[in-house]
This record gives sequence, structure tokens and C-alpha cells, in this order.
Amino acid sequence: MAPSAPFVVCSGLTTVDVAHLVDHVPSSNVKVASQDFFLAAGGPATNGAVAAAACGSRARLVTALPSHPLSDLIRADLADCGVDLHVADGSPTGPPLTAAIMVTRATGERAVVSPTTAAVDVPHTPDNFDASALVHGATAVLIDGYHRHLAVPIAQAAREAGIPVVLDAGSHKPYTDDLLAVTDVAVVSDDFTFPGGGSPEATLAALVERGVKAAVVTRGGGPMLVQVGTHVTEVPVAPVEVVDTLGAGDVLHGALAHRLAAWGLDLDRLPADLEWASRVVAVSLRTFGTRAWLNEALPQ
Repeated sequence: MAPSAPFVVCSGLTTVDVAHLVDHVPSSNVKVASQDFFLAAGGPATNGAVAAAACGSRARLVTALPSHPLSDLIRADLADCGVDLHVADGSPTGPPLTAAIMVTRATGERAVVSPTTAAVDVPHTPDNFDASALVHGATAVLIDGYHRHLAVPIAQAAREAGIPVVLDAGSHKPYTDDLLAVTDVAVVSDDFTFPGGGSPEATLAALVERGVKAAVVTRGGGPMLVQVGTHVTEVPVAPVEVVDTLGAGDVLHGALAHRLAAWGLDLDRLPADLEWASRVVAVSLRTFGTRAWLNEALPQ
């Protein structure tokens, strides 16, 4: 089947990311020199939308954002990345949520401080919010578990329209089951566990038991685990020289959403779609920050 014109709608968190490349993370009362830095819009759904657009999808981001000068920076950055920003909730006050990030030069590992709990405890869905209109014409939806007063209606409208929904579940939240109820493909890291803990295999089984069509556990540079029904498959991840891991998971989710948007959700093909998305991630890992990789050639 030939690919359709892909259109990915993402719903979730938007932040301002301020990141520095350092030789090491300083201890208390110690200053270190930054070797490089960047300033850009961030958040899982936001970076996912940027990745989907880079892969060739039309991309829309539905989020909550205050009226503030720093929000103009977000708007300009996303416009440069080809993402259509739809602020469905302008009620937050003060500056947009801001993440402070340090990336260690030798390993590419990052340390992040971000007030994301403000996007977990959320108000009611706005009275004029038309989720069906926002997903009209979309061929895939990606939600990240934040701003659920927007994301859950978006996912519900997508499911009703037969549009596949991908959930980026970075951590378990009190309402995770509500998100899984409107999700087709749940992608979590091996840090994700349900209350009581458990192995990655136990996490996969628990995700499937909650109704998703497919569950995926990513394991950094190790193979991804994919469960459909009771069958578990390993998807290899190509080795890569890592410069920066920031946003790598977000890129995976955005690239996967693009792939599903272009070709549809085929559970038999899902491992191949994930392998392709992992090759997009490999490109992003070779550069510092969440934007420099957009200038690199992507896998076909």
C-alpha cells in the first residue's frame, strides 16, 4: 500500500529548554564553564512534533501556553521547525515552564531540572475545545501524558475516527490507565514501572492488559522489546557514537508517529517501523541539542 499524506497531531507538554554542554555536572557551590549552549522549545510532545515534521509529516502541536514574552520564543522556534502550534489553553500564568539542562560532553548523558508537575495537575478542559476539529485529517496522534485535559479528548477523538494513537509514557502517573484506555501503541522506557515495580517484561504485559494493541519498552542502546498479544519481539538498535541523549526518546516517538501516519498501523510491521525510527534517533544522538540534527540527512 502506498503511503498517505502524513499528518501528525501531537498533544502535551511545551517548555523552554536551556541546555549547556559541560565537562561534568558541578557539585554544590561550584561553577563550571559551558562549552556550548542552546535555547529552544522543549517537552516530549513538542520535540515529537518537531521530529515528525523533520521526517516529512505535516505536524500540529496542541498544548497549554501562557501569554508571555518567552512564549513568543517557543512560537518562533516551532514555526522555524515547520510545526503548527495550537494553544488550546492560555490560562497558565507567568512564564512558560522552563527546563534547565546540563549535558556531559564525554558521555552525552543529561541532567534535567523541570517543573513538569505543573502540567500534571491541570484544570478542566476548556469549554470551546473541539478535539474532533483538531484531529480532522490527521493520520496519527501522539500524546505524552501531560496536559491530559487536552490530550485525552484529542486521543478519544482520534480513536473514534480510526486514527492510531501513540503514547509516550515517560513515567507512571495516577491517571496513566486513563491514557492507556485511548492508546493503540504505548512506548515507555525501561525506567517506567507500574506501582510495585517489575521487570520490563512485566511492564509490557501490564500495558497490554490495560488494552493497548502494542506495547514497547525502550532500553537505551539495547534492543527494544515489543509485545503484541502475548508475543514479545526484540528490535535491535544500531550502535552510534553518542554526543547528546537529550530528546532521544522524543525523537523516537515523533519518528514512529510519522511512520504510522504515512503507512498506517500494521502490527506485523511495527518492529520494522520502530527500527526505522531508531535510525532517525541515531542521527539526533550525533549532535548537541535538539535542533542541530535537523540539518542532517535522515534514513529513507
